[in-house]
Amino acid sequence: MRPSFLICLAFIIGTGPAFGQKDDPRQRRFPVQLEVLVQPQLTYRQHTQKWGGVFYELQQRATFRSGRTGEKTEVKETDRGGQPAVTAIGIMNRNGSITFGDKTFTINDPQPLKEWLQSLEEFGAGGPPNESSTWGLNDKQFAEVLTMLGQRVTEPVALTSLDDAVASLQLPAAFTVTPTPAAQARAARMRTDDQPTNDFKGLTKGSVLAITLAQFGLGFRPKAGPGGGYVIEIDVGNESDNMYPVGWQNTEPIVLVVPELAKTTEVELEGANVDALIALLARTLKLPHFYSTYEIAASGTDVSTLTYSRKPGKLTPFRLMKIIGTTFKLGLSLRTDEAGSVFLWVTTEDEYQAFRKRFAHATPKP
Repeated sequence: MRPSFLICLAFIIGTGPAFGQKDDPRQRRFPVQLEVLVQPQLTYRQHTQKWGGVFYELQQRATFRSGRTGEKTEVKETDRGGQPAVTAIGIMNRNGSITFGDKTFTINDPQPLKEWLQSLEEFGAGGPPNESSTWGLNDKQFAEVLTMLGQRVTEPVALTSLDDAVASLQLPAAFTVTPTPAAQARAARMRTDDQPTNDFKGLTKGSVLAITLAQFGLGFRPKAGPGGGYVIEIDVGNESDNMYPVGWQNTEPIVLVVPELAKTTEVELEGANVDALIALLARTLKLPHFYSTYEIAASGTDVSTLTYSRKPGKLTPFRLMKIIGTTFKLGLSLRTDEAGSVFLWVTTEDEYQAFRKRFAHATPKP
């Protein structure tokens, strides 16, 4: 639990320019304002004095102050006189380290802090696009991208080639689709379906694009483009590579959204084909289901050849999904698209865990 702060004491540790020296001549794209919340005890004051020397060397101004009730650490973009800036609010820990968001820095090793500050100055609160969970987009841009990718698919989707797949999705004109050379090379080697499919109708274009690209072993990152538009960068990789996710975690408890998930039924399986069993699960849950074809094949698994048996007993679909996943090192999970529709996604255990790590607590913003 992060501490809340009640004491109303504030003081500033300045950089060289605060003592009359000239500022760094670099033109900072995003000026950074640092605020560190501290407790009133003597040990925190001692840590603050040491940090003052660190920030002096880094030529970075930092304000050390007590916090308001419920105030938490955050890194956000702000407006400073019409210029985009970054405000980073951190918390000093008992051992003297400082935590900003999910990053913690120590007095004895200032290099990571220096690199992080440089990243904030260059890229803003979102960080480098390829490393940021929002791909360098600010809150307004991210919300706009989610809204556009939340449009529903109304036409058949072609899986005959990468170009055909993207074209058939009819993405909004604000997006420029740019495959990397590596993505083009991999897609050219893939054998895909000859006929367009209607299986994606009703789902949103963002999730369907991610599902479709996964069949080629690819993913995409939405980034800010020149002139106010956006770039859909298609690249080799999966959910371990900071790609746009194949669906999101639902904002409601999933058993309330899909009540069939928790209904117990008598199950007896003898040599059941796992592919057919997954299809039966999807029908029971009244959901469409899709495979991460490339990743599963790359792991050496052929789901169509797998069989499963168990003694008679009562099971919920949720429990059976877990059993199948554990037994065959697969990841079966219910994902939610940008408009709230749910589907069953089947991938590898590794990719499933990558999703849980990066996106289990991330949902589309309204």
